[in-house]
Amino acid sequence: MLAAAALAMTGAAQAAPPASAAPVDPRSALVLIRSALAALDQADKTGNYTVLRDLGGPQFRKNTDARLAGIFASLRDQSIDLSPLLAVDPVFTLAPKVEPSGLLHTAGSAPVGAKTVHFEIAWQQEDGAWKLYGIVVTASEPAAGPASP
Repeated sequence: MLAAAALAMTGAAQAAPPASAAPVDPRSALVLIRSALAALDQADKTGNYTVLRDLGGPQFRKNTDARLAGIFASLRDQSIDLSPLLAVDPVFTLAPKVEPSGLLHTAGSAPVGAKTVHFEIAWQQEDGAWKLYGIVVTASEPAAGPASP
């Protein structure tokens, strides 16, 4: 999913593997996830994607404010408040892990009001810090449970 063209990434270049990628502990990964989602939430609410872009690594910073606004237009048009995601633990469909490419990659979902928000996020190392490489966030109706007899 992260390789999808609709991603807020520029180009197909892979991140260079870090010299020594330390394992990412769950708390650190949660901080990175919440930080990325908070930045996207604020960008959607204000229509200003500059800070979101500037939090990224070199590939992500190639995006223009206008391009990011276009990529996230569907999410913004749904008026979904992502801020509740800062207070809940996501259910991971891909636990945070460092890929062979050197990217830290994760995916998951969490409930937000009457919707379920799904995310896939990747970061790359730059100057010893994880910087946003790509982010996909979508919302859907919760899956229907089994019918009651």
